[in-house]
Amino acid sequence: MKKKFRKLLSEKCKDMGLTDKALDDLVEIGAEGLADDASDEDIAAKVDSLVPYAKAMQGEITRKTQRPKPQSNDEGEDEGGNEDEAPEWFKPFQKKLTDLETENAALKAEKAKTTRQAEISAKAKKLGIPDYLMKRVSFAEDADLDKELADYKQELVTNNLMPKEQAHETGSSKEAMEADAKAWAESLPNK
Repeated sequence: MKKKFRKLLSEKCKDMGLTDKALDDLVEIGAEGLADDASDEDIAAKVDSLVPYAKAMQGEITRKTQRPKPQSNDEGEDEGGNEDEAPEWFKPFQKKLTDLETENAALKAEKAKTTRQAEISAKAKKLGIPDYLMKRVSFAEDADLDKELADYKQELVTNNLMPKEQAHETGSSKEAMEADAKAWAESLPNK
């Protein structure tokens, strides 16, 4: 039965250029559902159902053999080839895609910078540092903002660059000052 199958299949696929191994593989696949005493009509029907697969195999083999091989230089290393190059019809879209990716990255960087600047401004305002003293100040990306701003404020106070009312107290409520005075008084030793 397999001999008949092989003979019919090779006749139908003789102009496709399939190797004997490829034909043998197709025979094994096609013969799975057939009994040893299958009729000629059953074998022919099964062969006809495998012809599209044979064409697909032949197309794949042709595609692989006609693909240009990457050229090698003297050291045996590959020099690029055409595999990474986009087809002509895709090049305008590829340029637009690259432009959009660049624009997206720039917008994300600008948004991150604005967000960080707003965070710095809010923390400086909380510490009582005036906006005009923060205009030209910048911090490293990985800097601890709370520590850096506290150190900056201390330098301003030390060098008398902040107004006296902001230099010693960040809060302006009388209750806070009284609470601080009471805490200081309680920390004194009793004699």
